[in-house]
Amino acid sequence: MKTVILTAIAAVVTLTSVTAEARRNCPGGQGYWDVEVRNVRVCDTETQTYTETKRHCGYQGTIWLGHLWNQPDFPLPMTRYVTGSSVLDESKSCPGSQYKHETGTYWYTKPDGFKTIDWYKYTGSIGLTSNQLKTSTHTRTVETNCRTEQKVTRVYRCGHQP
Repeated sequence: MKTVILTAIAAVVTLTSVTAEARRNCPGGQGYWDVEVRNVRVCDTETQTYTETKRHCGYQGTIWLGHLWNQPDFPLPMTRYVTGSSVLDESKSCPGSQYKHETGTYWYTKPDGFKTIDWYKYTGSIGLTSNQLKTSTHTRTVETNCRTEQKVTRVYRCGHQP
């Protein structure tokens, strides 16, 4: 007798929880389970390790301040020390110099006493200071044997079963 009562209570609790779940997800609590079939792309993958050699070029030098159209409130230095770099294929050679430019703004006072800003520009070529070949190891994932497969999923749909 106790078993029958416990079974009945368990059934009521299960039914209530399923109905409560359906009510949360669907207006009016109506819904059904359906099967959804989708085409998906599936590939086998393989990880490959490879090495790559690149030429690293380093540059250093001085660039020069260009013409200023207005007198700055604080003097700007005539030169700037800069560095640069580039990475090339190993078969190429480093150029002997690299062109650099830097721009920015400076404050100046206009004849009417108001302060405003203008642009400055430093330009020049800097010399080659280092030329090195560097080898690095990398990994990549390659997809092979790609195909379309059907994926079957059970989904809960709201409403009445068609």
